[in-house]
Amino acid sequence: MKYILSAEEMRSADARTAELMHVSSAVLMERAALLTAERVVKRIGKKRRKVLIVCGPGNNGGDGFACGRILLEKGIETDFLYIGDEGKMSLLEREQFLSVRALKEEAVFMGSLPVMDHDIIVDAIFGISLSRNVEGAYADVIGRINGARRSGAFVISIDIPSGIEADTGQVMGIAVEADETLVCGFYKYGNFLHPGTRYSGKLILGDIGITEKSLSGKPRLSYLEKNDIRLPERIPDSNKGSYGKVLLFAGSSDIAGAACLAGKAALRSGCGMVRVLTHERNREILQSFCPELLISTYGDKGKEKAPAEQLSLFDNVNVPEESMTKALSWCSVIAAGPGIGTGKQAGERLSYLLKNAENRPVVLDADALNIIAGNMDLLTDCSSEIVITPHLMEMSRLTGIPVAEIKSHLTSVASDFATGYHVITVLKDSRTVTALPDGRVILNTNGNNGMAKAGSGDVLTGIIAALIAQGLPPEKAAYLGVSIHGAAGDRAFHKMGAHGMMATDIIENIR
Repeated sequence: MKYILSAEEMRSADARTAELMHVSSAVLMERAALLTAERVVKRIGKKRRKVLIVCGPGNNGGDGFACGRILLEKGIETDFLYIGDEGKMSLLEREQFLSVRALKEEAVFMGSLPVMDHDIIVDAIFGISLSRNVEGAYADVIGRINGARRSGAFVISIDIPSGIEADTGQVMGIAVEADETLVCGFYKYGNFLHPGTRYSGKLILGDIGITEKSLSGKPRLSYLEKNDIRLPERIPDSNKGSYGKVLLFAGSSDIAGAACLAGKAALRSGCGMVRVLTHERNREILQSFCPELLISTYGDKGKEKAPAEQLSLFDNVNVPEESMTKALSWCSVIAAGPGIGTGKQAGERLSYLLKNAENRPVVLDADALNIIAGNMDLLTDCSSEIVITPHLMEMSRLTGIPVAEIKSHLTSVASDFATGYHVITVLKDSRTVTALPDGRVILNTNGNNGMAKAGSGDVLTGIIAALIAQGLPPEKAAYLGVSIHGAAGDRAFHKMGAHGMMATDIIENIR
């Protein structure tokens, strides 16, 4: 697992590297410049290319001037464009600026450049320091950089594309559309969060001397590396009971598909047994889809009188069918929600499961979350460890926060909910985040837009439940399950393409 830093954490790490590791900021700047120059030289190859370095006031601009100075020393035709007030240059940037001026004074343009006819453009305008919308000359130059890219120029950003807010990935009015971003030391939130990740192009992580020893504590945000993403090991001397029993409360009288997908995904992910608690009409469909599933059914208890979200409490729930009580005593983990509906009977059964979980971990998704949104006591009164897996709309129902606001503040919304309700919160989006009750957040970095299909979330529910059944702590099962889900989706994407792949293809690529 590797860390992702906020802008403030990165500034602190930079300062601590100088103070405690005795590596000066000037040395860090030079190393960042060397790595950027290497990327430029690699792009040039043996061809004659013309390079433009665009600098703003601050140390990111200093990185740019230092990079260009190295290119000039190598005999590469390089121009510089400085935007902003020369008096606002940082001390380190000014030293690099004067060094370039001494080497080739006519290469530096101040304020405007008549034509951007360069083959390679290095963006060193803002870096991680941007805190307000880009306007005026800065916006004009960024627009011209993007126009030059569309005309064939290759754009490299240093640390993060200028115009992207480092902590949210949001576009601050306008942002550089980079082909490649050289990230110094540690990835930043905005390198991975949308839309910042799209503007970043290919991410190159460069070692400039800022290491984990430079950190004042464990950063809040991290991600799994490729080698971390694997199913639990199996032991030779084992049987089906060794790998846990999942009780899956899924499927209503009108919906069987969600139960099919979640159940099969759990088996594909390695758990020993899956028992689906579902409406009696789904038995034949489930047995045909996946005969390995165990099935316990219930029937209707009279006509539904009110949707669950209109009921304030389920305190007077009758003991449900015998099949339900037996299934509950049989299992080691409970997953509930896919396709159960939001009516009174679904609410009663969910309430009974949560009140009688008896410290069995619980995974809640889909309709279970919609029921809970109308009665948050169901969540707080459960004594078990809980994993919730809402998409943006479900999270909006749970929190009352508009979808657009959630989408632009994924990590903070998920973290606030996880710590406030003490539940593991898997907030699903194109960049799914798993927030833990202790404040840590794990950002998922794989997956693709082909997974934006009905049933994909049901598959994730099955994967997470299966990992818990096999003995993983619920918090690890949650963030690892998200990454396994994304990796399976990537394999399906390469086989089927984004348009053709379905949730069932994700299941078949779990490994």
